[in-house]
Amino acid sequence: MAEPGGTEKVKTEKDPSLVAYLKSMGIDPDYVGPADDKRRVNIQKLEIIFKDHEKRESLSFHSPEEIKNAKKHPLTIKEGCFYKMQVTFRVQHELVAGFKIINKVSRMGKEIKDVEMIGSYPPSHEFKALDIPRTGWNEAPSGTLLRGDYKSKMQFTDDDGHDHLTFEYAIKIASDYAK
Repeated sequence: MAEPGGTEKVKTEKDPSLVAYLKSMGIDPDYVGPADDKRRVNIQKLEIIFKDHEKRESLSFHSPEEIKNAKKHPLTIKEGCFYKMQVTFRVQHELVAGFKIINKVSRMGKEIKDVEMIGSYPPSHEFKALDIPRTGWNEAPSGTLLRGDYKSKMQFTDDDGHDHLTFEYAIKIASDYAK
């Protein structure tokens, strides 16, 4: 049933077995998504976490301007270091099945494509921070020839083919961490 403002709410007050079933699946039967934000998935930020360095590199996605300008602010990664990406997001309004990230990184005509399946998530009021990879660390390339600027494009999509966010960003492999 539609609530004021176009949000939907599951009517469960007359069916306790449905309430129990939804709760057993981690779904809040009383959840109502934000009326002022129609996105199914709200991606808040992307961070690079380093294994042996406290400072993080990050991109925020609070406004269309930040999304558009992501490629103007390179994420600096020290050559040979171990790192993870951390995505902070919230699912809103309805379940997202088969949520995944498609990441393409290219330099000098060569492209590497990585698809990371994140899973299925019910709507929630809370933001989740998810590390990629979930276990272990990525190792940055090293060597003089591999240092430099890389163009990247990341897409958040799902099994239904919805494009939740696509943006371009830049990576800089450097001899040291960003100051």
